[in-house]
Amino acid sequence: MNDDTAKETAQNTAEGVPNSVAAWEERYSESEDAVWSGNPNEALVATVAEMTPGRVLDVGCGEGADAIWLAEHGWDVTGIDLSTTAIDRARTAAEARGVHPEFAVGDVSTWEPETASGSDGARGGFDLVTAFFLHTRLPDTREELLSRVAAQVAPGGSLLLVSHATMPPWAAEHDEKFDHGMDHHHERVSPNGDFALLIGASPDRWEIELAEIRTRQVTSPEGEPTELEDAVLLARRV
Repeated sequence: MNDDTAKETAQNTAEGVPNSVAAWEERYSESEDAVWSGNPNEALVATVAEMTPGRVLDVGCGEGADAIWLAEHGWDVTGIDLSTTAIDRARTAAEARGVHPEFAVGDVSTWEPETASGSDGARGGFDLVTAFFLHTRLPDTREELLSRVAAQVAPGGSLLLVSHATMPPWAAEHDEKFDHGMDHHHERVSPNGDFALLIGASPDRWEIELAEIRTRQVTSPEGEPTELEDAVLLARRV
C-alpha cells in the first residue's frame, strides 16, 4: 500500500471524527522521532499489573507503548488509533520488542474487530478496554464518546479511563496548532463525573472499582518539571 492509499484508508476508517484524523496525523508525521516517551502509562501499570490477562483493546494507542507493555505481560492486545504514522511506529516498536499486538488505523465510533467475540456480535468482546486522554471534539459529546468505548467491553470486563483532571499548561498551544478549526473540550474531568456519563450513555450496568485523582511528575515541552493531575476510573461491566 503506498502512502497516499494508506492516508485515504485512514480517512475513510475514521470518518466519524471530522478533521481529527488530519490533526493527529499531522501531530505524528511532522516529527521524525517518536512523539511520546515509549514508556507505559503509570496508571496502567499500577492498575492492571494484578489483573488476569485476557483480550484487551487500547483505544487511541498512539505509538504503542501501552499496548506493548500489555502484550509483554500476557495480554492478547488490539490497539487502534486515528493516525497511520502512529500505528506504523507502534508496529515497528512492537517488532523490536518481540511482541505481536494487533494494530489498526481506526476510530472507535466505527471500528469493529476482525474476530467477533461478544454475545451481541463484534462489539463487547474485550475483557479490558483502556482509553487514555481521550479528546472530545464538537459536535460529539464526551458521553457519546464513552458510550462507543464502553460498547467494546465484555460482560464482566473492565474499562480503564485515564483523563486530564486539569489540562497541561501547554495544551492551548497544541490546540491552536493542530485542531484545524475544530472546537475542543477543555472541561475538568473527574472520575465520578466520567462514571455518571458512562452509566447514562451505556445500556449495561457498571460498578466502580477505582475512582481517584492521581498526580504525576512530567517534563514540559520546554524541559521544565511539571506536576499534572490525572482522573483515573476503573469500572466493571456487570
